[in-house]
Amino acid sequence: MRIPLLLLLLTLMAPVAAQAQPTRCAPVFLGDVHISEETAGFVITLAYPVLCSSDATRILRDHVTHALAEFKLEFPEHDLTEFPHKYEMIVQYKTWSAGNGRLASVKLHTMAYTGGAHPNNWPETWVFDLVTGKPLTLADLFVKTEDALIEIAPVVRTALKKTLGQMCLEDMLLPGTTPTPDNYADFVLTDQGVTFFFAPYQVAPYAAGEQAVSIPYQQLETFLSPKLKSLLK
Repeated sequence: MRIPLLLLLLTLMAPVAAQAQPTRCAPVFLGDVHISEETAGFVITLAYPVLCSSDATRILRDHVTHALAEFKLEFPEHDLTEFPHKYEMIVQYKTWSAGNGRLASVKLHTMAYTGGAHPNNWPETWVFDLVTGKPLTLADLFVKTEDALIEIAPVVRTALKKTLGQMCLEDMLLPGTTPTPDNYADFVLTDQGVTFFFAPYQVAPYAAGEQAVSIPYQQLETFLSPKLKSLLK
């Protein structure tokens, strides 16, 4: 029996086509990893989530372990001789999913204390495409990042003024919310919208703590990229 050439080619290419269209993994979050250490001079308490994507989890693991190594190397001989308190590093996390499990957002909050009046605190975020295992950037969210941030900045400022109340200082708020990619680099995606995070000192005094502002997708509809819209379906 003769098989038509076109049918034969399609048959041979079928496995390749299947491999070229990977499916998202599930469930999105599988658990977490905890790292705890205590020595004469240090206390370490770290946690990060395990995602169903091994590539995404590897990115988080490498980031946390690298940050821990840097922290230890900064004052390797600290033993309370010169400063009577242990240095401390804490990493905690929160997670969100969007797009029926296609996207996974992770926020790590790091606290590092190496003396002084108070610890340093800062957020770091990732939004992973669970098909590719790669994180999205601001450029993936919007058709034109610059235009979107010009629209977003006044929304964020209005929200923060209300949240901060008497702790709102214009000379901190304005530069910290200027529509530049660096100011809006920490974000997560939910099914409702985009949430931006701001570290202490970025938009307000340290005592105000970390700040967050959520903006619904409907408010950003004209700026959202076709790629993001397809991922959120």
